[in-house]
Amino acid sequence: MVRSLLGSSLLQRYATLRFGLMLLGVSILLASVPVWLGTADFDYHYSFDRERTELSFEEQTQTAPYRQLTGETEQRVDAALDGKTYNFEDDTVELPEFVRRDGTTYEFDARRTVDWTNPGSFVPVVVGLVGLWLAIEAVQHERQHLGPYGH
Repeated sequence: MVRSLLGSSLLQRYATLRFGLMLLGVSILLASVPVWLGTADFDYHYSFDRERTELSFEEQTQTAPYRQLTGETEQRVDAALDGKTYNFEDDTVELPEFVRRDGTTYEFDARRTVDWTNPGSFVPVVVGLVGLWLAIEAVQHERQHLGPYGH
């Protein structure tokens, strides 16, 4: 017995409706991906991670000397070293990932995360799940129509 939430006699009778439902579901699912990529809201976090003793060449080239930091950046680096975590809505604030001060190199965690409370982030995901559900429903009806032996 195949379970389905869409209990329609038309879906049981017409294969083209089942195929159309599956096509609609897959189309909605695939269309939600670029919409999510275009509308998802990201937050940016900055905090102290750890002291480093050895750095790769690339990390050495990315290291900012503490004395060359601007006033606001210096204050944020000092606060992060004291345990404060910064959260930004956009990526306009440029903060260094590596800072060298008094012979010690400090590594900071600068990462981006999805803000799931923003409608631009979760609505396309919900729409995509609805599309997936429609495609699965169409397959379930097709399986029910074919019977247990597939013919």
